[in-house]
Amino acid sequence: MNKLSLLTFLAVALFTLPNCSKPQLQQKGLSNVTATDGSFGGQNPGGNTGSVNNPVDPVAKLDFKGRVESKDANNDALAFDFDKSRSEFIIMIPMPSAMPFLPFGSFNNHPDITFSSIVDGNGRTKFAVRIPVKYIIKGANFLPAAKLPNGDNLPAMPAGYGELPSLALSFPQSENTQITIYIGINAVGMFVTLPEKIAIPFGFQLPIKSSDKTRTLGFMTYVPQKGTYAPGLFLSTLIPPQMARILEDHLRL
Repeated sequence: MNKLSLLTFLAVALFTLPNCSKPQLQQKGLSNVTATDGSFGGQNPGGNTGSVNNPVDPVAKLDFKGRVESKDANNDALAFDFDKSRSEFIIMIPMPSAMPFLPFGSFNNHPDITFSSIVDGNGRTKFAVRIPVKYIIKGANFLPAAKLPNGDNLPAMPAGYGELPSLALSFPQSENTQITIYIGINAVGMFVTLPEKIAIPFGFQLPIKSSDKTRTLGFMTYVPQKGTYAPGLFLSTLIPPQMARILEDHLRL
């Protein structure tokens, strides 16, 4: 397959390139992440407290669904979510159709941080990692801090988040795919490498929006190949402060 057809393939299989930011785009931090809508209750984070005999569970009102904003088949694909029943954050990266990657398991020495491939209701295959909320609310300073595998700062993160405590896994049997998750206090990121055969020569970013499109919850960034380091996709987000406080209080973290 020639180079032009490879670029066209990735553009169609994953994103619509005209909708993406160019490589020299000014770094977008997540400092604009807010939670001013009713899902967090404004001045009263718990919303309606109900009566004394029938209190309202504030966690039940939380909505942290983040969806990719693009102009192709990946538009509205779920990228972030919060599983209330298991108190876990879920981060998901849509995978190119030419990259069959269907692993499942847990990270070494951390069996409560699990990963798997999933297929959503629209038939899109995504790689998903579940992280217990305790790690993200309190941080994971027991892990070594790292940047991207190629040495670059973590993209689309606020100042001071150039590196974060991280966990990594490699899958030699799946085109040497590498996964790295990054966990900070109220911050999380995930980097998944892509095979060189579907690489493109420049980077871009897509916003991750709230369900009502009023808030930017994070970004999905394509990181181009750098020297011998593989290209990949990086997903980043911050947990809104109001949500973090509710979870911390409710779970007594």
